[in-house]
Amino acid sequence: MDFFNRKHIIITGGLGFIGSALARRLVELGANVTLVDSLIPEYGGNLFNIEGIRDKVRVNISDVRDEHSMKYLVQGQDFLFNLAGQTSHMDSMQDPYTDLEINCRAQLSILEACREHHLQ
Repeated sequence: MDFFNRKHIIITGGLGFIGSALARRLVELGANVTLVDSLIPEYGGNLFNIEGIRDKVRVNISDVRDEHSMKYLVQGQDFLFNLAGQTSHMDSMQDPYTDLEINCRAQLSILEACREHHLQ
């Protein structure tokens, strides 16, 4: 379980239920964790989810659709857990362009940022 000790890890969607649970475990394993979340109200991110580890993680409030932020944030990271996304089926039908932006274009931008910085 020493694998993540001292590793620099970024979690997109990090203030959501799953992202914050993953962050807790990684902090326990000694990782340096950065959480990225847009805190869009309907998407589940909440600072309450990291109570107890708030002082042990770095939080960056930004949107995965912001290519420049993501390029900056992945620099120096060892791993990325990408949990950000728009998950509402109804929202995707009512506003397919936003769904496309978050779940497709932004994901490609994240992958490109990782490729540019040789992130795993």
